[in-house]
Amino acid sequence: MSTESTLERPGFERDLLGRLAKRWGDRVAVKKDELDLDGHFDPAMPDFPAHLVPVLELPGAERLDQDARARILAASWIAYNAKTAAIEDEIILPACRLMLTGRLPVRGDAVAVSALHQTIIDEHYHILMCHNAVGVTRRRRGLENIEFDPAGWSVVRGLEESRSGTSGFERDLVEIAFSLAAETTISGFLSTLATAQDIQPMNRITTDLHRRDESGHAVVFRELCGSLYRGLEKGPQELFRDALVRGLTAFRAADFDPWVAVAAEGGFEIGPDDLAAWARNRPVPARDTGPLHLLLDDLGISHDLVDMTESRKRRDVRAH
Repeated sequence: MSTESTLERPGFERDLLGRLAKRWGDRVAVKKDELDLDGHFDPAMPDFPAHLVPVLELPGAERLDQDARARILAASWIAYNAKTAAIEDEIILPACRLMLTGRLPVRGDAVAVSALHQTIIDEHYHILMCHNAVGVTRRRRGLENIEFDPAGWSVVRGLEESRSGTSGFERDLVEIAFSLAAETTISGFLSTLATAQDIQPMNRITTDLHRRDESGHAVVFRELCGSLYRGLEKGPQELFRDALVRGLTAFRAADFDPWVAVAAEGGFEIGPDDLAAWARNRPVPARDTGPLHLLLDDLGISHDLVDMTESRKRRDVRAH
């Protein structure tokens, strides 16, 4: 049976995942005309919101001249895209492919397979969007040499630490739980830039296109991971919940080393310890827990998981 005939069945119209899959061509960035990046680049606008750059709040930052600050903001945009691409490439894409293998008791009908392949295409295109936008910034701002190791981000390290010592089915569950944390968290990660009117138009528009796609991915992952979680026995469910907490915590963990590299682009010499001290003296930022609550409701998990995540985040900040 073709995918199209499957999608046209009356039952499909009552299926949230099915409705998303059927509208894919109308709603995603990869199906739209290519954005004219240079045409949306305004050299007079900052590349990143200054209030999101922790190095600019450290002692000594007030002495930086305008050019140094501008280079730090441009490097922050490059770092932001490097982290976004690492999340897509190291966490979300492997989980999509894993759910297609048949090794897990996840929904595997034609609709689910279509939605997963669509998501894989989207995520690869998002990585390309990051690459292209960063390429313009490197060329226009003279930042050709700054690079970031995908394994250097806290969330990627968190996944590696969480799956250490696991294998087979348990390892698969940890990877799926982290991907679910990613798709629950990444829209919030993107939203601040997507709605910022006082930064580079190219950066805002690119991020907003990505954010719009991710709102659909959150539904895909809730539907598929929900089918998986509800089919697990008690022990694997507990493993999945713990991995989900670890994933949510890792997505909010501070990234110190990348910010050191960002500061260096403006000639500002700092170390990871400087950033750790800054983080310890600041309250944990408030965040929108609505998407997480919706996820927990879908899975039938207590909202106490939010408190567990916040508690672990505060503990990790103090540990640094």
